Amino acid sequence: MFIFEIVIFVKKWTFTLSMDKEKLIAIGLLQAIFYTAIWMIDDYIGLILSSSLALVAFSVLVISWIADRLEYAGVAWWYYPLITLSLFIPLIIALIFWFFKSGEMDWMKPIF
Repeated sequence: MFIFEIVIFVKKWTFTLSMDKEKLIAIGLLQAIFYTAIWMIDDYIGLILSSSLALVAFSVLVISWIADRLEYAGVAWWYYPLITLSLFIPLIIALIFWFFKSGEMDWMKPIF
């Protein structure tokens, strides 16, 4: 009886996350601002962070896509666009900074 009451209490306080295209665009812009700030502070940390987080996003995207094809999970419509944004935004920011710096990063220059 106690467990049943807890389940009813939890179900009263659950909420659904409403996601629309404007929120996806806002998340994308926040990610772009974050990666741009990191790249402007230090290009070595920006490169490592951008590439590692893009690799993590790619891994999550591939694994979730395979799992969804094996057994339909019923994920929300915004899940795959959000992970795809998290994959491409750091790569695009890295390419932009690499282009504007002509491939000459501060950490590639000799110390002496």
